[in-house]
Amino acid sequence: MLMMMRRLSSVTLVTLLLLQTLAMNYVPEVDAATAKGGSKDDFSIFSIELGNQTIATEKWIQPDGEVVDYLLQNDLIEVEVTVYKDGSVTGAQKQTDVKLEIVHPIGFVIESFEWTTGLLAGGQKDATSISWNPQEAHSVLDTNTNELSGGLILRASVNFTEDDRNDNDIMEKQVPIAVFKDIFDGQASGTSLTFIPGRYPVGGGDANNYGSWYEDTSDATTGSSHWRMSLPGGNTYPSSAFDRLVHAYKNPDNNCNGDQLDSGLTNIEQAWVCRKIFQSQNYISSQIHLQAWGTMGAGDAAYLEFWNNNGNFSDPLQSVHWDVAEINPSPIPGQWKNVSWDPQTVWSQNPSLANPDLFLGGNSWTFGLVFRSDSSGATQGMHFDDFVQFGISKVDGFTLTATCDDPVGGFETVPNDLVSWKCLVTNNGYKNVQFRAQTNVTNASWMDPTVPQLRLDTTNPNDNDFNVVIPPIGPFETTEVWANLSIPVGADVQIQDWEIWFTDASSANTGEKARVSTTVSINSQYSVRLKSNSNQIALTMNPGETADLPFQITNTGNLDTTFELRSTFDAELWSGIIQDDVGNAITSIFMEKGTSADLSLSISAEQQATPGQISVEIRATRTSGNVVGDTTLTRLIDVPIYRESNLEVDYSSPYFSTDAGGLPVVVGYADGQEKMLRMTLFNNGNDEESYNITVSNNFPIYYRQTGANVDNTESPLLNEWGGTWSFFLNLPMPLGLPEGFYDVTVTATNVNDPSLIVSEVVSIEVKKTASVHVETDISDQSYIPGDLAQSMTFEVTNNGNIQDSFEMSLNLPQGMNAQFTNLVDGSKTVPINSGASYNVTVEFSFAEGTSGNLQMVVIAKSVYDEAVIASGGSTYSVGSTNELLKILPSQLVIIDNFEDEVTLEVTVRNQYSTAQSVSMDISSGNSSSWFQSRIDSNDRQFVLGTGDDSIRVITITFQVTEST
Repeated sequence: MLMMMRRLSSVTLVTLLLLQTLAMNYVPEVDAATAKGGSKDDFSIFSIELGNQTIATEKWIQPDGEVVDYLLQNDLIEVEVTVYKDGSVTGAQKQTDVKLEIVHPIGFVIESFEWTTGLLAGGQKDATSISWNPQEAHSVLDTNTNELSGGLILRASVNFTEDDRNDNDIMEKQVPIAVFKDIFDGQASGTSLTFIPGRYPVGGGDANNYGSWYEDTSDATTGSSHWRMSLPGGNTYPSSAFDRLVHAYKNPDNNCNGDQLDSGLTNIEQAWVCRKIFQSQNYISSQIHLQAWGTMGAGDAAYLEFWNNNGNFSDPLQSVHWDVAEINPSPIPGQWKNVSWDPQTVWSQNPSLANPDLFLGGNSWTFGLVFRSDSSGATQGMHFDDFVQFGISKVDGFTLTATCDDPVGGFETVPNDLVSWKCLVTNNGYKNVQFRAQTNVTNASWMDPTVPQLRLDTTNPNDNDFNVVIPPIGPFETTEVWANLSIPVGADVQIQDWEIWFTDASSANTGEKARVSTTVSINSQYSVRLKSNSNQIALTMNPGETADLPFQITNTGNLDTTFELRSTFDAELWSGIIQDDVGNAITSIFMEKGTSADLSLSISAEQQATPGQISVEIRATRTSGNVVGDTTLTRLIDVPIYRESNLEVDYSSPYFSTDAGGLPVVVGYADGQEKMLRMTLFNNGNDEESYNITVSNNFPIYYRQTGANVDNTESPLLNEWGGTWSFFLNLPMPLGLPEGFYDVTVTATNVNDPSLIVSEVVSIEVKKTASVHVETDISDQSYIPGDLAQSMTFEVTNNGNIQDSFEMSLNLPQGMNAQFTNLVDGSKTVPINSGASYNVTVEFSFAEGTSGNLQMVVIAKSVYDEAVIASGGSTYSVGSTNELLKILPSQLVIIDNFEDEVTLEVTVRNQYSTAQSVSMDISSGNSSSWFQSRIDSNDRQFVLGTGDDSIRVITITFQVTEST
């Protein structure tokens, strides 16, 4: 009984270089490997035969003369599988299961057939015939050598459970599958696919005539005739022709069923002519084979062509063609020569293509032969026969190749280690594929999804567990898959199996595509892990502060042990104490394997720490022997800039006393006697600082600008931790400053941080202050002894801060008489407010015979404070010692031309106290011999008064004559 099963797998992609090797590595499911029978029970595949007397295989002659069978895509062929049973003829008859699989060179099964043989005795055979229609083309023609390769693999196998001989259970036969074949016996009749001639415009368009392709029955390599481009019988081809021999067929049903209607040929043939469409998107490669002989005239050519759309021969996107002359055909009639062409070699040279590697751009094409001639001489042209198109269909099926870097003997590792297993996974198919990567390990506790120890790292950024769908990869592309196994802390010594496998993730779900396995050996080890959840900059600490750095220690090894702990800092005077979870100081800790403990490091900062980052390191060691793992934990401590300052006044100054509350106060008078107080600014921070100094006070507005100041308003850069700078606060104690208590505030503002301000308030007590000023007047007048008495006023100003009267007195020289005329009780001024003044009048005269410069002193003494005395007064010129008239010096006069007159202006001043009559004259002396001089007539006699009338300018004229 024949049982047949047909199954077409929908899978996906692989490179042409793997056409045979991948399929040869495919292993069918055969249970005989576990059989317990003997050699007498042996079944084997005796033969695989293709074709029969009615339908035979196509034949191809290889370059070495070998004849190779090949088939055509979609042609039905008979496959006969013969099974042979070894053993004794007299033995018991037995039967076995048989399977025939059609395997793609990529490595997947396209379809399979299964049946059971009849009962066979030893030495008998069982032949079963199966009709097979290969749906996918797979053939490659080397266009340089004409060697044919590739093909689908027919794998026949037997499966007899009692058979212990398995070396002969499988037989394979690879058969190339071509796309199409035409023996070129002229135009076929009816609706058969054939070649139809037509004349076309070279620039594209519909056929407009039958063309010059003709059947020649005089010679053929296959069949009984061939095609030529001129009428048989010694004729030559026409001039100026562009004729195609088009792969097409006629369809009386007026329907091309997905192929292309050729309107021009339809009109010529008076029947629907459909051009056969070659869908290049369904293939990854194709080669054309013909045989040819003949010659072409100069300027003429014969081409193989794939064309589409309008068929513009000059457009490389519409016509991909190749000149047959490149193979140098024989000109001798009947000497046929192989013509092999791969159209992709022409197409890929087009510089305008975005993806030149895509076979013929994935477009739809029609194949044909082209004859093109110019108007010059002609020959009978080329002869063509034996057309075959080879190719490889772009199948959906695929396999994967996983090349992984697992070491020979597996991985050796230790607890708390990460083992990474890298696999390069290659898509062996012809289309984009999406697959799933999965991994597992035989220790089930490591597969807990809540605490996964396994993860996959792939090009999928959104999934990292142990079951990940890989984003699609293209044909022949390779992607990386990393399987990462985290060995748990404290893991015991053990050996586990570890696998990675890859399955189809498309809707076809065609199953597993590749699997790799290895082992993981866990060795014993002392190891530790120090960990802290704190940031890298773990703490911010000011100088002298104490803070805790929490951390965790884990015995990640698989042996119990004691760890010693210590801490170090990269700066002096920092210290740390390691404490357990209840605050006890410890230097070591005993830990069982796989356990953890929460600890902390109590850190004490240096008292005078400077700004910056301090590194602290915690280290775990063993009391004896080495330990590996994360044995150190390093964190940074940030020490910020700490700013603190102080401003002090030197209270030891003699200017200070204490007020009623015992507080220091500067006591003074508003007498203009400046007081200088020493002040000191201290930088108590941890960085160099500079400060701006400002002074404010609550004096009355008139005195605020001048009431207090400092010489320097900005300090120099003060050193950290106690840098000092001294300066003076100046208190001018201005005259008239009202009595009372005042505050002067000195403020130091940090230049880098204006929010940091330190101030010191100096209290000032201004007492009642008496102060007086008496005017001093310089008299430029001359006085006559014995003359009448005259008077003069002197301003007395109260510069004190209280209302005051002043007792006035005079200190007179001999010969001068004087007295006050406007005082109260003859000796005191009226009360004068602070800042106001009073003019006192002094009447004076000089005794006869007195002369000289006499000084009168005016004295004022405060009634409030008799110790306050001031004086002023005036100096007087009296008597003959004084010039009553004075001629002031004049400018220098130079006479250098005797013809000119020169004038000289002379100023005369009355220095007497009353008006005088003045007569002017010139005493020439010997000078009269040199020049003549005269006083202007108006200036020879005049009266000089006093005050504004005491001065007169006179004019003197000088003249030098030629005689003098």
